[in-house]
Amino acid sequence: MASGLRGHRLSSALLAGRLRTAGCRQRYPVMLRIASWLLAGIAVATVSAGAAMAADAVSCAKPASPAERTICGSADLKLAAEDIATSLRSLTGNTPVAERDGVQRAQQAFLAERDRVCADKSGLQACQRLHERRVAELQSQDSAAQKRVGAIAAGIPKDAKAAAAALQRYDGAAAKAWLVYLYHSGAVPVADRESAERALVGAVIDRDLPPDRELAEEMRNLGDVAAAPLATALLFLRHVLSTTELEAPCFLFTRHGQPAFEAFGAFWGNSRDDSPALCRAPSSVYDMPEWKKVAAHIDPVLEPALEERGSIRLGYERQFDVDDLQASLVPSTLLESPMSPDARRAAEQRQRAIALFRNWKDFGLWREADYKATLAALPAAVSATAKLYRERFGMNGPTAEQAAKAAADRFIAGRLALLLPEE
Repeated sequence: MASGLRGHRLSSALLAGRLRTAGCRQRYPVMLRIASWLLAGIAVATVSAGAAMAADAVSCAKPASPAERTICGSADLKLAAEDIATSLRSLTGNTPVAERDGVQRAQQAFLAERDRVCADKSGLQACQRLHERRVAELQSQDSAAQKRVGAIAAGIPKDAKAAAAALQRYDGAAAKAWLVYLYHSGAVPVADRESAERALVGAVIDRDLPPDRELAEEMRNLGDVAAAPLATALLFLRHVLSTTELEAPCFLFTRHGQPAFEAFGAFWGNSRDDSPALCRAPSSVYDMPEWKKVAAHIDPVLEPALEERGSIRLGYERQFDVDDLQASLVPSTLLESPMSPDARRAAEQRQRAIALFRNWKDFGLWREADYKATLAALPAAVSATAKLYRERFGMNGPTAEQAAKAAADRFIAGRLALLLPEE
């Protein structure tokens, strides 16, 4: 298959033309007490983390020391100082509040060494190396800290209350977003749920996220997450996880079906859609030999189309991934009605694309021999998929056949979208 594709997947959401213009960038009694702690404690914990960050930040508008003047005189050092501030903010948020002393001591030691090494501009290279080491150190520590937060989230299906108690030890964006999900979904009952959620959402948007105007705007556009349907809370979670190294775990999709697949599908239409990472199904339905035979006749023409899309290709590839996951992990959701306006438009576009596929005439774009070979190979792929759905997912015959045909529509329509002019 074409090297630019991550699997045999399609781009239904992009058929709806949902391309954002944002720029690209990288990366009971007990519960009553919990709610009380949450509402009273969020501001204290977050302000203390913010105060620490403010104390460590370099202000080039008014450098406070010879070292800061050296840093502010070098574009590379200014960028490195910003990277340190961003990584420190993330590490602080992903470290339990009661365990931050070590982070703070290490930062104070770095600042002392920085003030010594960077005081004289003649030591510019040594200053640069010092900053690079600190960035690498913080990023490594933050990756490990994020994995620990991710492990807590992974434990939600086993014991949601225990996961919530563990997450409440943190005040970073990811922990708060997972708490919003737990409260909103009802997995963890909490007194005055809407107030608790609003406090968490407000803290995330106003204080915890890295500087990112486009993301902040989209998150504010969600409105009152606490009073909205679960789909909105899932989209809020997706946006927060997109700023981390954490993945969207499979239980979100097996528990919530269509709303989760919509929330984690192609949203931006550019490189932002590369995160958060998605869990992987135990096996991909599109990896079956019958589907590979279909792909062999259509994928070779897709790579040039993907190249023409530039960074937009990542939006297509995101939806390829989501559709593969849906067809492979929870195929019954392929038969669910779309919920969001974007998803409804995508479904309508998909139907039109399939109608065009069945009457394809542009053989200058897609060779007639390959088109006919695709048509000939599809029935076997649908039949093999229906058999898999019956045997592995326990679907009855008619439902399995319908779901298999829906999986085929996703596969074909997404690829066809790459061969058609953008709307």
